[in-house]
Amino acid sequence: MRRHIMTVNLLLFALTAFGNVVQPDTVPSRVHDLDGVEVTSSRAAKTLTSSAPLHSLDADRMKVTGVTDISDAMHRLPGVTLRDYGGAGGLKTVSVRGFGAGHTAVVYDGISLSDCQSGQIDVSRYSLDNVGSLSMIIGDNDDIFIPARAAASAATLSISTIGLPQEGDDALHLVTQLRVGSFGNINPFFRISKNVSSRVSLSAIGEFMHTDNDYPFTLKNGSVTTRETRNNSRMNSGHAEVNIGWAVTPRSSLTGKIYYYDNARHLPGPVIYYNDVSNEKLRERNLFTQLQYRNAINRKWSVQGNAKFNWAASLYHDEKGIYPGGVLNQNYWQREAYVSGCVLFLPDDRWAIDYSADYAFNNLNSNLRDDSRPYRNSILQSLTARYRYNRLTVMARALYSLYLNDVKEGEKSRDASRFSPSLSLSWQPFSSQALFLRLSYKNIFRVPSFNEAYFDHYGSTNLKPETTDQINLGVTYSAPSVSWLPELTATVDGYVNHVKDKIVAIPYNMFIWNMMNLGKVRMLGLDVTLNATFRLSKEQSLIFAGNYSYQRAQPRTDRTASDWMKQVAYTPLNSGGASLSYENPWANVAIHATGVSTRYASNNNMPETRIPGYVEAGVTAYRDFHFGDHQVEIRADLLNMFDKQYEIVARYPMPGRSWLFSVKYSFN
Repeated sequence: MRRHIMTVNLLLFALTAFGNVVQPDTVPSRVHDLDGVEVTSSRAAKTLTSSAPLHSLDADRMKVTGVTDISDAMHRLPGVTLRDYGGAGGLKTVSVRGFGAGHTAVVYDGISLSDCQSGQIDVSRYSLDNVGSLSMIIGDNDDIFIPARAAASAATLSISTIGLPQEGDDALHLVTQLRVGSFGNINPFFRISKNVSSRVSLSAIGEFMHTDNDYPFTLKNGSVTTRETRNNSRMNSGHAEVNIGWAVTPRSSLTGKIYYYDNARHLPGPVIYYNDVSNEKLRERNLFTQLQYRNAINRKWSVQGNAKFNWAASLYHDEKGIYPGGVLNQNYWQREAYVSGCVLFLPDDRWAIDYSADYAFNNLNSNLRDDSRPYRNSILQSLTARYRYNRLTVMARALYSLYLNDVKEGEKSRDASRFSPSLSLSWQPFSSQALFLRLSYKNIFRVPSFNEAYFDHYGSTNLKPETTDQINLGVTYSAPSVSWLPELTATVDGYVNHVKDKIVAIPYNMFIWNMMNLGKVRMLGLDVTLNATFRLSKEQSLIFAGNYSYQRAQPRTDRTASDWMKQVAYTPLNSGGASLSYENPWANVAIHATGVSTRYASNNNMPETRIPGYVEAGVTAYRDFHFGDHQVEIRADLLNMFDKQYEIVARYPMPGRSWLFSVKYSFN
């Protein structure tokens, strides 16, 4: 095993060295998007031509449709289930098409985010005000020039922040914003960026959020209905980023990022009848720095190198009489060192071939007396080929993954290795119409997180990885505006997914639970999107955006089990959303709604675990004022305007009617 690690490390070192010593040909402008990497520049065009389901939202689209934060943006994408524990800044994780959140990778400016402890990424940590675009790819991306790790999940959410100033732009760019809202919500934000020389660009952002989250909710206990208030919910969080871009040569660039996040919050806990006392607190801190180097050596060869260091702390505090001394402190610290190298070869106009190799080292330690201090070496290699000819695109990838686990104390989790193939194609039957058919298959697996393998009285070191197979068949269509007909884009995708050795928690007794591999789950589903733009006049438009998802996710392990062919916990059978926006010279308005059908908090779908469905609606109004190089945006949002009382996670009520008001000032 050590020879595997040494071989990959030598390869990565060689790739990095090769990228730095080559002197590329001179071209007249700075190169950011390498030849053969980007298929098209249009968001809608990428959605149409992608050989696997791809759904994107850029900053302008999110503004027009009234999106308020990243979690709200997730509701606008088909097939996505958001786990939300309520309130501004609360924990929010994303799962796709019935897979758990651990099967969704989150890529931030080209490099994957990680959490070896839980295996899930909290998307609430990332500010929508700094996002240039969001995209969800289910399966494999046609953009093959990516690290192997970015292809090692069933689905990938890519977050791209607002870029650095363009070459030749000598202006100082400044954005400041103040947002205030219901339940003590105060959220200032700033972003500043500038080209400090002809080759070097800098940007910095800062954000702070304070919220009391003391929103009212309705509590039903049999025939008794009471109006309660969420307590112990206060939160103070902040995050900052510094970005640098360096055009090393006209054909090569180096970008870097330093990110810091700090959140001190009270944890309200689940709502329990006649017991609303909670003294739990959680301090979360995260620091990472990342570098990405790209070099378009010539028309046929390009190289990419990535490096990242990540540190995170989770500090839990509770005060109850049942603890020795009345206080419980459980603190966890995790670290990751990650490097990646990619080589792209374009032999001709039809073929593109990429080889990528990644290495990551993760470890976790805590203040617990029986802490095993686990660590993991991960090695991933991918070989990808893409072929384009006329109206046909075919992409094939082979991914080899090797995970080596060990501990400082106690029993280690089992090692894992796997070969994972994928294949996808897109075909345009008629050259005169923007109609595309797509078919894709992907096999991938997920290794247990450190919590699942080692958590006290909970984890199991004997867990096997979850293995998934996903098959998708879809059609995409776009029609330009003709006469009274609107500009139209539509996608329809049907899929079947299989999960083997699914990891679930099984109770040993009332107080001790164990993680186990429990057989098979099958998911059948349909995702539909429709976007239409009606041009009423030169300055007025109606914009409609809608999505619908049907997900039937069923355990299929044991016909005699209580969960046989029932719906997987927290997976709605039906979900969707829609927005209608009116753009005009006076004040732009957007009405939007999202909703899901009934869900259950357990796989056996017992009536007492039923979570009713809901529809939440809101309205947004905003206007921009321009004064030369200065711009002021005034915006008001009314959320959950019909005061719908609902839960996404059982016993964690969501806020009712609330409002947000923001003022943004920009200078270019």
